[in-house]
Amino acid sequence: MLNIGQLAQTGLLKKYGTDEIIFHQGDPGHEMFILLKGRVRLLAHSTDGTDIPFMDVNAGDFFGEMSLLENAPRSATVQALDDCMVIVINETNFESIIAQQPALALRIMKGMSKRIRQINEELAQLKGEINSEEGSEPEHKVDTPATSSIQNISDLVPEGHGSYPDIAPPSDAEYLFEKEIDCPVCGQKFTTTMVRSSKLKLKGVDSDLRQTFEGFNSLWYMVWVCPHCFYANFNFEFKKVDPNMRQWVTSQTERMKATGFKYSQPRRLDEVFTAFYLALNCLQNNKPDASRIAKIWLRLSWLYADAHDEAMYKYASQKALEYFSEAYYNTHRNTSVEQDQRLTLLLAELNLRTDHPEEALKHYRNSIVRKGGSAILNRQAEDKIQELKELLH
Repeated sequence: MLNIGQLAQTGLLKKYGTDEIIFHQGDPGHEMFILLKGRVRLLAHSTDGTDIPFMDVNAGDFFGEMSLLENAPRSATVQALDDCMVIVINETNFESIIAQQPALALRIMKGMSKRIRQINEELAQLKGEINSEEGSEPEHKVDTPATSSIQNISDLVPEGHGSYPDIAPPSDAEYLFEKEIDCPVCGQKFTTTMVRSSKLKLKGVDSDLRQTFEGFNSLWYMVWVCPHCFYANFNFEFKKVDPNMRQWVTSQTERMKATGFKYSQPRRLDEVFTAFYLALNCLQNNKPDASRIAKIWLRLSWLYADAHDEAMYKYASQKALEYFSEAYYNTHRNTSVEQDQRLTLLLAELNLRTDHPEEALKHYRNSIVRKGGSAILNRQAEDKIQELKELLH
């Protein structure tokens, strides 16, 4: 049996308020937590960056042990559901605590075994659902140019946009499946390619919040396009259609048909770019949302970086900066302190990327929040400030 009193003397007691984020997926992790009071929820990023809850942890249980044991980034985001109290065990005191309380080691092993068994059961259930609903995986066949041509896109893409002939690797097929969905604009059914998030292994999170996965580029499958009305949007926002957007997309359908757009199997990078620009066009209605437009430009900058097009990378980064700045300064945001910290850090990164180091320095300083902010984000900003100061002087 665990001696909680002894653990509290050796470890560090911490309190978290309801809805507070304890740590984010991708953060560096050197601690595990024993939950003394309250409940927490574990959430995993989908390929688009949205958080999907997959497990609740109750008082008496623990979380965060994988990062402590493997010295790896956090594999999930953890959020407090109630006011919580935890004991923090880190690399410094872990061995001494295990020596004093060997029951904790057994508890960790049993907990990990239980979670692995639960995940296996969920995967087996998911596999059965997929097999019954999705049909077969997309074949890896190369379409001829005649069946996948993209014409008349000069008025859709900015000047300087080039030709990007890269083709998705055959290994992508194991991460994909097809599913029939309803278009929220025209109401017609079509088949889209979806990503098996359970197969993805997070490699890291870049300073501009881009998630990278081992052996798979999720950006190539992030935009869905209806082949009937040519409505295009991120997969995680595809159903977010208001009357203004519906009217705008309907008015643009004939023009968009002229692009001849169609995804090939396997996908081509040219098509991925066109899909993003189709999505951008769909947001250019009479009530454009700066934050949604900014997210498209940010991801376009990642695609241009992957394509080694430095000029267009800078162009897309500048557009992302303009729209994120509009969202930051001129729109009402219902966001947490940590979310504001991340947005400010992103503005700093984009300013740095577009050769505005003084403005970047200002945003790095503004992202440091001592009361209620993330200590990890504060340290990240402090490190960047030091690097910039050395660069500027």
